[in-house]
Amino acid sequence: MSSHPSVSSLADPTPRRLQGGRAGSLEFALVYIAALSLVIGIINIGLGAGPAGSLPEMLQLVFLFWIWAAAGILAWWRRPTNGIGGLLLVGAISMLLVSTGPSGVPEFSVVSLVFGSTPLGVAVHLLLAFPSGRVRGRASITIVVLGYITCIVFDAARALVPGTTAYDLISLAQSALGLTVMILTAIALARRLKAADAGHRRVLLPLFSYGIIAVLALPMIPNVLLPLGVDMNVVLLLQSVLLAGLPIAFVLGVLLGGFTRTTPLEALSEWLAIRGASRPAVAQALATTLGDSTLRVVYWDASRNRLVDEEGREVQRDPSDADRGWLQVLVDDDLVGAVEYDARMIAGSEPVRRAAGVLAIALDRERLTAQLLSSNQALQLSRISIIEAADRERFRIARDLHDGLQMQLVMLGIEAQSIAYSSAEPTVVGPLEELRRGIDLAAADLRRLVHDVLPAALLEQGLVAATEDLIDRLAMPATLRADLDETSIPTSTARTAYFIVAEALSNTIKHARASTVSVTMTQCKGLILLEIEDDGIGGALMGEGMGLRGLADRVDALEGSINVHSVPEQGTTVRVELPCAS
Repeated sequence: MSSHPSVSSLADPTPRRLQGGRAGSLEFALVYIAALSLVIGIINIGLGAGPAGSLPEMLQLVFLFWIWAAAGILAWWRRPTNGIGGLLLVGAISMLLVSTGPSGVPEFSVVSLVFGSTPLGVAVHLLLAFPSGRVRGRASITIVVLGYITCIVFDAARALVPGTTAYDLISLAQSALGLTVMILTAIALARRLKAADAGHRRVLLPLFSYGIIAVLALPMIPNVLLPLGVDMNVVLLLQSVLLAGLPIAFVLGVLLGGFTRTTPLEALSEWLAIRGASRPAVAQALATTLGDSTLRVVYWDASRNRLVDEEGREVQRDPSDADRGWLQVLVDDDLVGAVEYDARMIAGSEPVRRAAGVLAIALDRERLTAQLLSSNQALQLSRISIIEAADRERFRIARDLHDGLQMQLVMLGIEAQSIAYSSAEPTVVGPLEELRRGIDLAAADLRRLVHDVLPAALLEQGLVAATEDLIDRLAMPATLRADLDETSIPTSTARTAYFIVAEALSNTIKHARASTVSVTMTQCKGLILLEIEDDGIGGALMGEGMGLRGLADRVDALEGSINVHSVPEQGTTVRVELPCAS
């Protein structure tokens, strides 16, 4: 049966498969963008060096373009699912449009006029979108929209009426609105810093501090310095320095602000397919893919009808916490888990939705594996129950034989002897004594049978005593070395150990032609270790006449192991490991 996942709104903790990711279409695209930016910048410098161009101004703008492009490429490579890299590249494009002005080409000059202040709008957008890459909240969205209107709409209007009174009025309105937008931006950044927890404040403080200074200084510099008679080139240089510092500050925020590099979704899919991951490893793989170290995966426990974490503790979602995103993971419309993530770090739920769609496969696999393990555990318990039931039946049969038939034989023997003593007929005495001896032999055979079914010493004195009794009754030299804490050994394990030793010794007597045999019984790290070794002819096999095949099933039911090492003319060694309580 196939499952179709859908999603609705690790030693080394980071899987090696996800630590670096492999070069793919994104890396190729970023290299292409870098090469294209370099070529376009060189072409613009060539135009600025022309007779109608302004080379110093062109160099200044091209360097700004390259700085923004490099920052965007690095940020996008670092966190492909985050929008900061894309916004930085948009800022680079805006710088490129501005750089067309000093080329001296009339058509390009119009483009420069229309988009001349666009970098300021992009700067506002970037600051309010950091760190997730998405602007959150109506107030912030309004500020960003006003910023772009101030830059593009007013610049386009000024380009249509150059040298007129309307041009001066539009410029005045643009300056006033631009200053308002910048002040509102600074206030929004300050509020975010104040509302952030200590961990996020450490990440946001360097960039937001620089951003507040930059957004206030960029419109203030010309309004303050130009009336004081400062040269326009100096004003432009100061603004360029501030604009150049913004992408650098963003890149430093991404690299040094605790943002781990995200990885391609394909890497997560391949890793989950190759490696049967544990719950913590799966959660870490998803956190690495999305670049959110606080991300948490929780699992649906159908038996308790609740969500639990890796350790089985119940998890409750806090709907009032707007900074924590929540995404349910479904497989065939069945809830298998959920993903909790930092909504301030991840732009929207879509990246999480795509990654969780891959994760749903792993969760479903884990669910099926858990069901299989549960079934195996139930089977194991059933096999142990069968063994214990068989032992109980052995005990019942041995008790019935001992208390019933054996006692009857003993009483018959006594009665035969009594009749023989009291009879005066010589012809009767002989047969009666023969009958009594036959009854005694039958009773002795019955006692041996009862002992073989379930030795009294095993029930009354324990495993070591029963094994000693077994060794003492052998018809060959034998040694026993035992170091066991019998109080920690379950009854079923002790009985299995005894029957294995008994069967191995029986095989030694019957088939091995051995002169000596040794039995070693030790206990180590929750295991009973049995070793029965003889110096016989060897060549024994588990399934050929050894009588251990049935006991091997019993050992397997107890999750133990049995191994027979038998080299011709070098004897036979039977080694058994049985789990027991530590």
